[in-house]
Amino acid sequence: MAKKSFFETRLMRSKIRSQTVSLFPEAGLGYLLGPILALFGNGIVNIWLVQYWHNVLGMGSWAPWLETVIPLVSSVIIIIGNILVGRLMERKPSLAGKARPLILLGMPLIAASFLLLFLVGVPTAAVEENILAGSVENNFTSGGGLLVSILAALGYNLFYAIAWPMYYTSHSALVNLSTRDGGKRGLLGTAVMGAQLAAAGVSGMIMPFLVDILHLLPVYTYDNQYALDHGLFDKETMKLIGNNIDKGIDKFTKVTPAFTNDFTAVKGLDASEYSITVHRADANQMWIILMIIMIAALVVGCLLEYFFTRERITEDNINNSAENTDKPLAKKVTMKEQIGICLRDKNWWFIMIFWILYQFGGMMKNNSMSFFSQAFTNGVSLSGTINAIGAIPTAVGMVFVWPLAAKFTKAKTISLGGVVALLGAGLAFLCIPLASNGAAVTGISVAAFCIKALGTAPAMYISLALMANVLDHQEAVHGVRTDGFTMAVYGSIMVAMSGICNGLIVGFNNLFDVGNHPLRFKVLETFFAYGTEGLCYLAMGIMLLFMNVEKFANVDNIAIVFDQKRLARENGVEYVDPETRNKLENEENDRYVEETRIAQLKLACEKKGLNFEEENNKFLAKKAEAEKKAEAKKEEAEAKKQAKLDALTPEQKQALEDKAAAKKALQEKKDAQALEELNKIREKINRVPVVAE
Repeated sequence: MAKKSFFETRLMRSKIRSQTVSLFPEAGLGYLLGPILALFGNGIVNIWLVQYWHNVLGMGSWAPWLETVIPLVSSVIIIIGNILVGRLMERKPSLAGKARPLILLGMPLIAASFLLLFLVGVPTAAVEENILAGSVENNFTSGGGLLVSILAALGYNLFYAIAWPMYYTSHSALVNLSTRDGGKRGLLGTAVMGAQLAAAGVSGMIMPFLVDILHLLPVYTYDNQYALDHGLFDKETMKLIGNNIDKGIDKFTKVTPAFTNDFTAVKGLDASEYSITVHRADANQMWIILMIIMIAALVVGCLLEYFFTRERITEDNINNSAENTDKPLAKKVTMKEQIGICLRDKNWWFIMIFWILYQFGGMMKNNSMSFFSQAFTNGVSLSGTINAIGAIPTAVGMVFVWPLAAKFTKAKTISLGGVVALLGAGLAFLCIPLASNGAAVTGISVAAFCIKALGTAPAMYISLALMANVLDHQEAVHGVRTDGFTMAVYGSIMVAMSGICNGLIVGFNNLFDVGNHPLRFKVLETFFAYGTEGLCYLAMGIMLLFMNVEKFANVDNIAIVFDQKRLARENGVEYVDPETRNKLENEENDRYVEETRIAQLKLACEKKGLNFEEENNKFLAKKAEAEKKAEAKKEEAEAKKQAKLDALTPEQKQALEDKAAAKKALQEKKDAQALEELNKIREKINRVPVVAE
């Protein structure tokens, strides 16, 4: 027998014992709360790191090219890092899983990268002095800019190329490896996407307000009359300043620096006309406090996700091995073989192109929303309002998405949502001609975001389950799974796209000199925050109309079991189905728990001088009473269900039976056609046809 790994010890064993997926604690803790906490820091880094670089470190004033070069160049390193993590997942798996252990291994690396990313602000005082002196070019040398650049690049690549792929690729694989039950897998996929939505909501909804409350960005106070005389702001802001002066109010204006023109207005002002309300060094200290909170959330989240998830498919493949031998029944597939299978699979290409469009549109929206807010209001609070209200239709979408997917298929439901998303994106461009009307901008931008959010909900909640269908179909056709390569590519897309989008946003903002051209700023950020995602959803909606992998869902499971049984017979091993195996494992676990309880109770009774038999009988009586109540509750629920059926007329009962029979017959016909098509595919690659039992 092979030696058990550390992750297979009782201490590190999953707390999930059931063979069937449960809403709680598995979905609730392992796939929702745990990922929310673990993803919390990533959401902040994705959206706010570029603002931190630009405004807190002052990088935008002395080396704006770095804000574009670091994310874009690092994308290549990020892709390599994700592929290596994918290969690491395909090492010899254990009963702990091939993905779950990497979640814990990635945790300290992510924490270290947070430290590196947000402890680079040491030279901010020197940077600020050079900026106020009008010598921004000195910041790359005397101002400490070279050190800042090196640490920023190292922290960025440690986080995105190594640490985060180790967590995120493994985290993303858990839904595919959790169960073969499509409905339960859909539940877990919804929980995971809900967690990503919640984590993104913190950075998108709450962070804009925390920026102002906690002073996470530097703030400058201008004398309003001086600003008016010298035209320091765009026309809309100047008009507002003029009106306020006429009314005798707001002598001073507090401003968070705009994009590229953030320091030009500062030069030449004396202390009576300009002051720093929040210094860069002070803002950086607040980021360090936030970083500590991010690390604490990460640790708790990773522990919850590790202990309250279970890779049933990995366990199934490992347990179906020859007794007393290390020879596996499930064929071990190399990364080269996985690549070959994926590149020849049109459904795999569909789902990967989908993820490229999904993540590109989403990251352009998320990462540019703070700039959109700055373009129209000279602050970031509008982005918080948009995301807070926009989260409502996104949450509501969870209710109707799965019923629609059950009726129209997942792919076609996403296509339908793409049309709605495009309409919402188009509406947002009305903000540009109405830019001088603050109320109109707020109302239109929020309404457009809400409409778009409804359209994006199907892709958000059911896309992981759709990818799981693709992986199951590959296993049914080829007899092997491609989780390693597929999740490496998926992780590369999801992780690298944030940096690519940040680089594009900052690069185009610099290219078009938006700080000195307010109209350009508004048009560009509206396109980034709304238009890009709308066009991406239009493209993915059209593409998914041609995806048909879901018709194989039932027969894929039949084929996988068929192959496992055949391999068991060939190796002279008795095939044990997952339900039976889980029952035996639970019985063994219950026995261990009971022995442990008795030993602990005896020890406690000896210390306290109590009678063990009496105390044990008390516990058993309480346990029996609880089981009796649970059984009574179950019987009551079944009685209510039966009462509803008994209340129906014979005609109504017959109508229900006929409807169910017709639905079953139709599904059996579809499955027979799908099985015939699946066997033709298997025969082309010299695999044994599946015989339904």
